[in-house]
Parts: sequence; C-alpha cells; structure tokens
Amino acid sequence: MSDDSIIETESGADNSDVKRPRRKRGTGFPVMSLSEAARILKEAGKYGFEHPAPAFASYMGHSTTNSGAFRQRLSAFRDWELITGRGDMLTMTEVARLIAVPTDATAERRAMQEAFANCAVFARLHEQSAKGQPLNPDHLGGRAVHELGVTPGSASKFVESFVESALAAELAELNEDGDVVLWGSENGAATEAAAVETPYPPQPSAETSAIRGPAAQSVSAAPTIRQLWSIDSGEILFELRSAKALPASAFTAIGEAVAKLEALAGSLGSEARAESPEGENES
Repeated sequence: MSDDSIIETESGADNSDVKRPRRKRGTGFPVMSLSEAARILKEAGKYGFEHPAPAFASYMGHSTTNSGAFRQRLSAFRDWELITGRGDMLTMTEVARLIAVPTDATAERRAMQEAFANCAVFARLHEQSAKGQPLNPDHLGGRAVHELGVTPGSASKFVESFVESALAAELAELNEDGDVVLWGSENGAATEAAAVETPYPPQPSAETSAIRGPAAQSVSAAPTIRQLWSIDSGEILFELRSAKALPASAFTAIGEAVAKLEALAGSLGSEARAESPEGENES
C-alpha cells in the first residue's frame, strides 16, 4: 500500500482501513445552449440531414472529432435529442430538421420548445420555477446545485446555458435588471406540452399541387435543400426537392455543387443567404 493511501489521525495512529469519501459526480447538462445548437443545425441543414462526423465537426468549428470540446458539444446535441447515430454518420432527428429548415415560424418555435423539453434537467427547472416573476440568475444557480445536483463549480455555466436555451425557445425573457422571467403554458409556451404537429417533410396540399401541376404531387412541398445567393442584377438559386430521404452518397456531390455556386457568387460580389421554404421567414 502506498504511503499516500494511509490516513493518520491527529495522534499519528494508522487508519489505513478508513476509506476516503468518493467524489460525487454532478448532474450533467448541455454546456452548449440550444440557440448555438440551432445555429449549427441551420448551417449543416444547407447540405442535408445526414453528415459524416468530421463534416458535422466542421459545422461546429472543430477540425477534428477527437477533441474533448467536440465530444462535449456533440453530447449536448444528444441531450436535446437533435441527432442520432453512434458511428461515423450522424443523422438529424425530425425535430432537428424542423429547426434546420423550418416550414414556418410556428413549427420552428414548437420544435425548439420540444428540444428544450427533451433536456430533462432544464425541463425540470423550468417546470418547477415560478412563471411571470423575475428570477435572479444566482438564485437559479443555487437551486441547480441544491435541487438538481449540479456541482457548485458548474452552476454558472448551467445557468448561462439554461437561460440562453429558454430564450431561444421563446420560454423566457430578460428584464432590464438582468433577471429571468420564465413563461408557462398560459403564454402558449409550455415545454412539457410542446409537440411538433407538422411532419417533416410536409406533403403538398391540393391547392399547391394544382398550382404546380401533376409533377409536383410526387415531391414534398418544402425543399429538402435550398440556398439563395443575391447578385448585383439578380440571384442564384440552388434547390433540391425529394419525397424520399437522400442517400448519404448524394451529399458529397451536393456539397461540391454548393461550393462551386458559392465561388461563382463570390466572384460576383455576393454573399449567400439561406432561405426557408417558399421564401418564408427571410432574415
């Protein structure tokens, strides 16, 4: 037995049978906020809903999948239940797809709220907190430690991620004093009741099919991929529609095509901007 494994009393007696208390592991939580996850999903969604792990890492700003930072952020995506797959290929869930390429503002908001509810520790704090009342961030941190088992050293990061995520899901606002005001179901934003009602991709309506002709009935009303580049005297539009999921092999060719179009748009002094289907929710 090594010397440092022996505990001595004040009198110098050998207490080698006394076991050191094992350090308790704190409750886990997504260190990356839902707002940041949504930003990454929208970037990745330009190129499809299934990506090799290295490509997904690049959308996060990482050059390798071997770093602890990448694994930590990927774990946050799993906490939000935004991706599936444990191997080299990562696939966006239906909720993630609605965030990446929303069919409309309502569907995106509900998808964000469902993702928030998927994180059990955040959903619990939101559910058990007063609604419509200013809550001090330090108070929320204290509750996270004493009620949810978050380690004291992680409390500040917990509150930061929780608040940013609730704001992104339209479940909270900040008042002028910097306090957090949470919204409940009476404001139409209850996480525990949020559900995505619009399937992805949506099927075309009779009205849409009549406008677009018989050929449109075989594809989805919303583009699987849509990218628009504005140029000085017009625009460049890349759009792909499919009623079936695209094979993984297709995204390599799509990425190459988009890269060439970006280069063309750049040579014309343009910046690409992503649009939601049918031009809704343009920024």
